[in-house]
Amino acid sequence: MRNSLNLTFLCLSLFAGRMCSQGNQFNVEVGRSDKLSLPGFENLTVGYNKFLRPNFDGEPVQIAPTLDIASISSISESNMDNTATIYLRQRWTDPQLVFEGNKSITLDARLVEFLWVLDTYIVESKKSFLHEVTLGKRLICLFSNGTVLYVLRITTTVACNVDLSKYPIDTHTCQLQLESWGYDGNDMEFSWMRSNDSVCGLEIQRLAQYTIQQYFTLVTRSQQEIGNYTRLILQFELRRNVLYFILETYVSSTFLVVLSWISFWISLDSVPARTCIGGDAEGSGRSQYY
Repeated sequence: MRNSLNLTFLCLSLFAGRMCSQGNQFNVEVGRSDKLSLPGFENLTVGYNKFLRPNFDGEPVQIAPTLDIASISSISESNMDNTATIYLRQRWTDPQLVFEGNKSITLDARLVEFLWVLDTYIVESKKSFLHEVTLGKRLICLFSNGTVLYVLRITTTVACNVDLSKYPIDTHTCQLQLESWGYDGNDMEFSWMRSNDSVCGLEIQRLAQYTIQQYFTLVTRSQQEIGNYTRLILQFELRRNVLYFILETYVSSTFLVVLSWISFWISLDSVPARTCIGGDAEGSGRSQYY
């Protein structure tokens, strides 16, 4: 009896150990599946390190962004800023992501965290946010030659220089500046993909108070204590629509002043008429004066 119990205990121990081993193996497989593993592209993540930039300790990465201005929602003279929604598209080549074939693959936005992406930020931005309805509006597209297309949908409020010396015939000079936060010119080189044609959407914007006169792109250098950074600039000029300003300000103010004079044109004996326009007290005072 005792021997049979020992044998049963030994079998249970062996079975439990085997199940634990299979469970640990399953957990490892699950942990691996959490990483970027695509059917037919398993070699992409072999030895891949998302914390190191492409061509680490070598030639700087060439970044070629483009901009699509979706809308310009507001321009504030008091705060000297403007708010715009943009699509920021950035391209670079990562030799670690080269695969066979001539097709491209589009990845879910949640897989962005498994790849190296550029830390671009908007200079002089007062407030910015990434759209996250229903998911974060980010897109990663991989091409067979290692080219990465990274797209973001951002709404940002940026400082804007306002010249009110000729108000209301004034002009605004607004800039949207892009720069890498941690990579200087030795690691990263920015350049507009197609010069002025890298920006689209500004020519179709319709603003109530302003007209976009012109826009152009620039590439400058930002000298800082920790390095020399490449900075991309989109500059556009806004001119106030004088007709809109006259209709909304001068005409409405003139009508308001004329309306306030009506109480003086009504007879002093027409008390009900003066009461309807709120001028009875003023009329009574004038009657006492005379």
